[in-house]
Amino acid sequence: MAVWIFEDDCLSPERTIFIEYSGADPFKACIALRGMLEKIFEVEAIDLWERDFRWDTSSDPRGFYMRMYVNKGVDARTRMMIEVIMEGTQPSDPTKKGSLKISISGRLRTEYSLKSFFQKLPIYRFFVWLYHKLFYENVKRSYIHLCNKLIDQLNYELRELLRLPLPEMVR
Repeated sequence: MAVWIFEDDCLSPERTIFIEYSGADPFKACIALRGMLEKIFEVEAIDLWERDFRWDTSSDPRGFYMRMYVNKGVDARTRMMIEVIMEGTQPSDPTKKGSLKISISGRLRTEYSLKSFFQKLPIYRFFVWLYHKLFYENVKRSYIHLCNKLIDQLNYELRELLRLPLPEMVR
């Protein structure tokens, strides 16, 4: 099935928020992440998935890597795709100093399916493009602002959990 896709970065121009932490029990952020994502993005477990999880127990401190995604639908055509990557080291004694690097990014993805013969014609694509630019652009901008606000809320809550300086929130 042919699909016409429009993608926008939620955090443009930076594209990614980075958080660095050095201190006791950095793995607590990984444990709390799923609950934070469900609460902030108002999604169920089916809309969250852990793409990659690695835990190296061969040394001390133990290295870990986790990549998690959120797929939040906002209307019939558009959804937010949020990616959170956590990478760090956790000593066997959680009170000792470990490290954590977090990156958060998001994209807004709008899809127009091109199933029928008519939908595959250039004139149909022109009208979809015209509709998208003239009418849907303002709606999409509000979705980008919402995506940005939700990512900022996640950034705020992760920093609060790790007791790092708190950023200013997007209004």
